[in-house]
Amino acid sequence: MKKTAILLLLSVIAFSAVAQSGRENSNSNNSVNWHKTGLFLDLNAGARYLGETSAIAEMSAGQSFNAGLGYYFNDIIGVKGRLDYNQFKATYNGVIDRSFSVGASAEVMLRLIQLLGEKKSRKFSLNFHAGAGLTTLRNPSFIDFRKENGIADSEKFITNQDDIGHIILGLTPQFHLNQKWSINLDVSHFTQFSQGVTYDTDNLISSKNVTGIISTTVGLTFRP
Repeated sequence: MKKTAILLLLSVIAFSAVAQSGRENSNSNNSVNWHKTGLFLDLNAGARYLGETSAIAEMSAGQSFNAGLGYYFNDIIGVKGRLDYNQFKATYNGVIDRSFSVGASAEVMLRLIQLLGEKKSRKFSLNFHAGAGLTTLRNPSFIDFRKENGIADSEKFITNQDDIGHIILGLTPQFHLNQKWSINLDVSHFTQFSQGVTYDTDNLISSKNVTGIISTTVGLTFRP
């Protein structure tokens, strides 16, 4: 995870430098139509932070990936469907307890600079997104333990795993390479509801009613 953290830090520094360059050139002739309407696709990778464990366990950062398909109705507001994959590693008493989650969200997107500032073409933009969805948490070792000992599934809302409702809030700075491609830096917070057990699943400790994780990723957006 040290390599992931270093890569993320270098990406943030590079993104900041490019964004600063874009601001310095904002008054020049710029043909980038950053508030283009219509479809967009994005793909991001980075790190997941936080995650509730029992008192005897510790949680380390994990890998985080997300992809989205959205549509901007005008130069300010749009909608997006988003998929997330996050890895978790809890350690306790020499044991490494690994799990992962897969989530789906529906979001509203707002271009803040276009909403609050002067409407003009820029190479830099700042997007706010908010929505809700469902996450399912899967722990392979715990699944095997249940099967071997004949333990019934505890939750069967949609999957046979720990199904968790969530609200997502986030900010996405973007630097636009051209009218079709942009570089993203996304920071998203997931407020989670009704998580059955903590991420050190094998300890069978009930989770709090409200938990949360943070996903920080970099990637690309494509506009057809």
